[in-house]
Amino acid sequence: MKNTHYKTDEIHNYFSKNRVRWDQFYLSERKIFESIALSSEKTVLDIGCGCGGLGLALNEKVGITSYTGVDINPAAIVKGRKLNSSATLIAGDILDETDASLDGRTFDLVCSLSCIDWNIQFAEMLLAAWRHVKPGGTFVSTFRLCLGEGSHKIKDSYQYINYEGKKEGEIAAYVVLNCKNLITMLKDLNPSGIKGIGYWGTPSSSAITPYQSLCFTAFSITKRELSDFSDIYIDLDLPDDVITALED
Repeated sequence: MKNTHYKTDEIHNYFSKNRVRWDQFYLSERKIFESIALSSEKTVLDIGCGCGGLGLALNEKVGITSYTGVDINPAAIVKGRKLNSSATLIAGDILDETDASLDGRTFDLVCSLSCIDWNIQFAEMLLAAWRHVKPGGTFVSTFRLCLGEGSHKIKDSYQYINYEGKKEGEIAAYVVLNCKNLITMLKDLNPSGIKGIGYWGTPSSSAITPYQSLCFTAFSITKRELSDFSDIYIDLDLPDDVITALED
């Protein structure tokens, strides 16, 4: 199953002005990136890139210039090419990689911020992103976590694609994952390390969801070198009740 192709103008209107500078990203996201040994020569793939603002922010922060972005919304890609002419921006679905430039390619850093948890096919998205990470490279992504039962059914939990908080326009899945289930999924990738930074917060005002609070978490997952047989290193800076649930 492929992802939904959004037609709304909300995406490119918002992401052409927001999340294009380093200080416009969430603190948890900035801390996760700062925990990685990033440098100007690193290669980056951004899945769900919007207008490619992360490429501009990483260039501002550490001078990264090798940035490739993929987004399912063609209008966002058109706008992004005007914002950052040196970036490689691809309009398409990562689950239907028809662009030959991505075939078999791996990157030092693969990112998917506020994207995987907007898609019902979140497990497939996770695996697709992981395939593009080099051995020794890192995958950075964000997830909405809960202590109880999660939801990936769009009829039960969804969000209007509206950045003014209005409940109107196209809708996207508002995927929420049980914290223990997600950690198990990440461990099943057999990474060398998992780092997470998160906090409790309220759902978006444009979301229709049964959850009153969620643990919004940014993760970095390091891909194991072929010669590395060590145990998985796990470092989680999460609320105490989430840590307790993970230990049960």
